[in-house]
Amino acid sequence: MHLDMPRGSLSGRATLVDLVRYRAKIQPEDPAFVFLVNGEDEQVSLTYRQLDTQARAIAAWLESHGVAGQRALLLYPAGLEFISAFFGCLYAGVIAVPVYPPRRNRSMNRIQAVADDCDVKVALSTDLVLKRIEPLVDETPHLKQLTWLPTCQVLERMADQWRPPKIDAETVAFLQYTSGSTGTPKGVMLSHGNLMHNSALITHAFEHTRSGSGVYWLPCYHDMGLIGGILQPLYLGRPNVMMAPMSFLQRPIRWLRAITRFGATTSGGPNFAYELCVQKVQDDQIKDLDLSRWRVAFNGAEPVRAETLDRFAEKFAPCGFRREAFYPCYGLAEASLIVTGGYAARPPIVRHFSASSLLEGDAVKTSSHSPDSRPLVGCGETLVDQQVVIVDPESRTTCGESQVGEIWVRGPSVARGYWNKPDINDTVFKARLADTGEGPFLRTGDLGFLDRGELFVTGRIKDLIILHGVNIYPQDVEQTVQGAHPRLRPDTGAVFTVEEGGREKLFVVQEVERRRQGNLEDVFEAIRRAVSLEHELNVEGIILIRAGSIPKTSSGKIQRFACRDGYLDGSLQVVGSWILGEGEEPLISVTRPDRSLARNDDTATSDEETATAVRLGEARDDDAASPARREMAPDAVTPSKNGRDRSTTSTDQVTQIVLQEVRAVAKQRAAGLTLDSPITEIGLDSLERVEILAALEERFGGRFPEAILPDLETARQVVDAVQMYLGGEPRPKRYHPTDAEIAEETYCFEKFPEYVQLRQSLDMGEALGLTNPFFTVHQGVTSDRTTIDGRELINFSSYNYVGMSGDPVVIKAAQDAAAKYGTSVSASRLVSGEKDLHGELEREISRFLGTEATLCFVGGHATNETVIGHLLGPGDLILHDTLAHNSILQGAILSGARRRSFAHNDYEAAEELLKQYRHEYRRTLIVIEGVYSMDGDYPDLPRFVDVKKRHTALLMIDEAHSIGTLGATGRGIGEFFGTAPEDVDIWMSTLSKTFGSCGGYISGRKELIEYLKYTAPGFLYSVGISPPNTGAALAALKLLQAEPERVARLQHNSRLFLSLAKQRGLNTGMSNNTPVIPIILGNSIHCLRLSKSLFERGINVQPILYPAVEESAARLRFFITSEHTEAQIRLTVDAVTEELGRIRPEHVAETLGS
Repeated sequence: MHLDMPRGSLSGRATLVDLVRYRAKIQPEDPAFVFLVNGEDEQVSLTYRQLDTQARAIAAWLESHGVAGQRALLLYPAGLEFISAFFGCLYAGVIAVPVYPPRRNRSMNRIQAVADDCDVKVALSTDLVLKRIEPLVDETPHLKQLTWLPTCQVLERMADQWRPPKIDAETVAFLQYTSGSTGTPKGVMLSHGNLMHNSALITHAFEHTRSGSGVYWLPCYHDMGLIGGILQPLYLGRPNVMMAPMSFLQRPIRWLRAITRFGATTSGGPNFAYELCVQKVQDDQIKDLDLSRWRVAFNGAEPVRAETLDRFAEKFAPCGFRREAFYPCYGLAEASLIVTGGYAARPPIVRHFSASSLLEGDAVKTSSHSPDSRPLVGCGETLVDQQVVIVDPESRTTCGESQVGEIWVRGPSVARGYWNKPDINDTVFKARLADTGEGPFLRTGDLGFLDRGELFVTGRIKDLIILHGVNIYPQDVEQTVQGAHPRLRPDTGAVFTVEEGGREKLFVVQEVERRRQGNLEDVFEAIRRAVSLEHELNVEGIILIRAGSIPKTSSGKIQRFACRDGYLDGSLQVVGSWILGEGEEPLISVTRPDRSLARNDDTATSDEETATAVRLGEARDDDAASPARREMAPDAVTPSKNGRDRSTTSTDQVTQIVLQEVRAVAKQRAAGLTLDSPITEIGLDSLERVEILAALEERFGGRFPEAILPDLETARQVVDAVQMYLGGEPRPKRYHPTDAEIAEETYCFEKFPEYVQLRQSLDMGEALGLTNPFFTVHQGVTSDRTTIDGRELINFSSYNYVGMSGDPVVIKAAQDAAAKYGTSVSASRLVSGEKDLHGELEREISRFLGTEATLCFVGGHATNETVIGHLLGPGDLILHDTLAHNSILQGAILSGARRRSFAHNDYEAAEELLKQYRHEYRRTLIVIEGVYSMDGDYPDLPRFVDVKKRHTALLMIDEAHSIGTLGATGRGIGEFFGTAPEDVDIWMSTLSKTFGSCGGYISGRKELIEYLKYTAPGFLYSVGISPPNTGAALAALKLLQAEPERVARLQHNSRLFLSLAKQRGLNTGMSNNTPVIPIILGNSIHCLRLSKSLFERGINVQPILYPAVEESAARLRFFITSEHTEAQIRLTVDAVTEELGRIRPEHVAETLGS
């Protein structure tokens, strides 16, 4: 039957180049992609304008080398560099060919085959990858002739030299090389039109809107990662968060945490990803997840299992995951990506069919309780502009409803064919129905049927086995084989037929766990018995191969044809085989263990793979007595081959822990483990290997650089890597890397991930002419007004609360001090001596606050760091508010004391901590702030004083934002609450806000000040506060006391702004009675847009974005001053309301309705 959807134009702009250029024009500063470098909190980002600039620069380089219209290899690890390089190719009219970089000790045969197939001229990559594969390239003739370019070396100023290519929707954008043997790679030619159309299909099917976002861990060289994770968000114009596949595989919780953190509405992957989360995510980790906003959890690229959906939905229901979010879908690279899908809000469709009827080609429904029942998950209906037909593969006629046949597809997303494969293209891409002549269709090679419009996929036509006229699905037999004996591992076998003697014979290739002892005859007998009982089939050949060696595709699928070919040409890594023969006692071909432990599997000689035929009874003894088994007992530690001494306690401990973690995962497979055994040889797959590395990171602390992970092939290499990169005792002088290279990111500052992130942002901003919102140049005094680029604006981004900075009296005092004492004291006050201004300022502060003494420091941040870090130490306890300033946290870390936080402004929570822990520590310090600069609220000081007295703790208050703003005369939170100065042990504030100067101070008892003056490192070893700053602060303090109306004006202005904002329905958070007033939008993109719109209207206010605050708390932060006029305030609130209404129309509706 046919299932047609109405045709309609879904494609927008003609090419992907047009699309990116369009995004860079209309939303240049919006983030397009965020990459989680470590899979967690360390991130780098790329805006649309940055992407456009980098793509033009790379394209200009390619154009200068005359490769337009040619092909270019892209060998990139996970990250943003791939995206820029990919679009750089498209911008140059070059066909991109993404391939995954090989591991260090793996051959380049796969890449060589791809390069030969499409005749590439240039290869793009990163410095690190090129350095790693350079020896391999030198050994590969064709690849050595290519022009190799590390795109990070392309200068962005080259972007101006770019010339748009002559391309259109029919132009091939990239080649998607499908999995297959290295001898016959097939590159799917996907045009710009294909990709634009499929992106539109995904938008339509997933019901995507620009208000959502995605999280992807899928590899970018794979169609689901490239089209779904990169092109789809670009098509829609919304951000996408990405992480490396390795980050997910190491700790699946990272995926779910990213979905939680970014509020992702779309994410997904193959079925195994969901299964991995079910298996690896611990119950105590679930409580911190919030999956309630996850609307589309797509599942494709491999069979979708109903039991996996059930287990995942049940496990993660407590954190808001809804079963309705599951979105099973069907697609393939030859059709770009998606072909069929359901409705985003509909639960997945699971129907039960008779397994025996399916074998006969009919989908007969049955009860779920029937012993013959086979549950199948529907993959949705045909999407717009597509046509799906179920066809008899032999007669090429259409099948009826619920008849199993080959899935044929037609539509604008279908590729034009494979690169340079005209004969195959005629068969695969130009098929026509024999009964109607309709076509052309893409023959997918997949088997399936339609049931009430829903597509169910049952297998692959090429894998279908026909014995004695009976259809056999190999996956069913494989499942039986893998459950037949404990030594047979799940999902690591293949069933196929071999023609011998004029008939088809059933063969099994299966990975087997290697053990010191074990009779392979038991394994053979178990397989024969199970298949006979379950399927009434006679197995005539069983090939047991080394664990981890079965041929797989890049996405992890078993390659049955490659297994068959491997058996026929003898290339499989055979452990033992049984072939039905005439003799009563079969022979087992047992491969002797390698004598050369350092041998690389890819360079094995034929002698090393020679198998010796022995009798069954002899196999056990040979396996147990092999030299490899005798070389080292499981717990032994031996000198390494390069002569490094491994006898030290530290190295021994690391070695034992590494071996312990390997055994914990490998279990019986690790019985013969040595330090130099290839990990893959003992049967560890990729997921198990990353599980071991994740456990070591957890145990030692730190993180392995991602670049070295593929090259850790032996336990000894893992030990070396632990000592080099994790928390083990470092021994750099004794480390002479041979197998694992020391990553440049550990010793080259320009390669530090933190610096790369910073430099990328700064370079892009400079290249694009962006105004840096964090270091805007102000051309004059900043108070209620400021001048930027010669333009005067109303200013709400200054701490000049009472207008002291720029006041003529304060300026003259600074000038007079500089004329009398110079511009600097030129040393610490201990060395250079005191200036009388220093003492006068400190005494004046003490009088102002009512304290005994004061000490001034050169900076506010340094004041908290040095005082907290000096007064407290190991054995002490520091309690601080969860919203404490960074300087407080840094001081606490510096001290070495135990640090605990309590809920914001919650004195009861602080007291509970004191009840629980106070008796365990010598000295306890509670640190709070007078006004919290992010939210504009303040603590209940009297309550904290009571708590500190009851538990004999010290109380410190950071008054950076409360001096001059709280209290009738601006004396801060103490005056505001009427608290006696002596009830607080340490009063801290800065001189840069209310006092129009620079520096910080500590005020309190004279004993405290005397101790700090002679011992605090940040005072003793730092230059003293300069005379101009001292003079300015002293004049400002006197002026504040002489003109208390400044404080009154400030407080009036603050109340006015807050009340007007609330009247307009603006979210001002916790702000109350302070000049710090946030307007919380909960969306960083909206904050950027609002800030920009206000700037254009003559109002300067800074956005506060994630990660400075949680995304849900993203805001604009307004600092009110005494100098602001009522007219300025009213104009600003009006402007905020109007501009927010344009960004968020619903805000206007909410305001009118309230």
